Amino acid sequence: MRADEGRAAELKKQEPVTGKDGNKEDLRLHEAEKSRPDLPPGPALLPPRSKDYRFFTSILNEHAVPYMVDSGVLLGLMREGRLLGHEKDIDLQMWAEDEEKLLGLIPLLWEKGFQITIWLYRGLACQYRFLKEDHLPVHVMLFRQAHDLAWCPAGEGIGPPFPREITKYLYHYFVAARRKLRERLIVTEVTRWPWKARRRVGTWLVPLPLFSSRVYHPLFNCYIPRQWDHYLIYRYGNWRTPAPKWNIWRDDGALKQVKPERIYDLSGYPAWRGAALLKAARKKAQER
Repeated sequence: MRADEGRAAELKKQEPVTGKDGNKEDLRLHEAEKSRPDLPPGPALLPPRSKDYRFFTSILNEHAVPYMVDSGVLLGLMREGRLLGHEKDIDLQMWAEDEEKLLGLIPLLWEKGFQITIWLYRGLACQYRFLKEDHLPVHVMLFRQAHDLAWCPAGEGIGPPFPREITKYLYHYFVAARRKLRERLIVTEVTRWPWKARRRVGTWLVPLPLFSSRVYHPLFNCYIPRQWDHYLIYRYGNWRTPAPKWNIWRDDGALKQVKPERIYDLSGYPAWRGAALLKAARKKAQER
């Protein structure tokens, strides 16, 4: 189920964006900025600090953790040169086979004040969530390869699972308990109760060529898919034109409304083995 060595080596390579003349800028990558003459170049494009994705990606860059910006972050950067005004989180993606590098950063991220949640889907790590005060939450999705596709479980909360009269008395206790649990790292199996009662589940499916290679964008100081334009077209269609009524579950080309286990035999993938590493990391942190 793992990708071939050539693909893995390409993904991990710290390669800058280069044009035909060897300059470390590819004119294709700045097409979005050129279409917006009202936007000045350089630092003026940066979003407010509370929405600056680089508070997290700079850590990944420094420690050579392979990732790519994804979803609305990628769309905003390539269309407007900044995060979208309504952006509510920072979406990143990486290969599940590189998860250990992300796990290795957890002690450092604790020290920097992050709260961390790891989501499992039927025993497979599918998403890391990082929360820090005054910053947008960061979601790192873990993709796996199957034949010519990259896939990852998808899901969203759909609100309280009980009738209103029951929810009024019980659900606020669940919310309070969840908030308390998030004060420390917690591993959540989202296919178990009570989590599965309030989640819509689907699958992200992306053609492998759109995920198999990445490049560093020097203007935005982050990694993006090498075929970013094709990827945005696959996800959003005419991505250069805002769609005010766009709905992720209805309109996203990569999101299929079918559970992963109906597409793949999940038993063919190795189960998550991060528990021992987390236990050792927490013990070490407590001893300091």
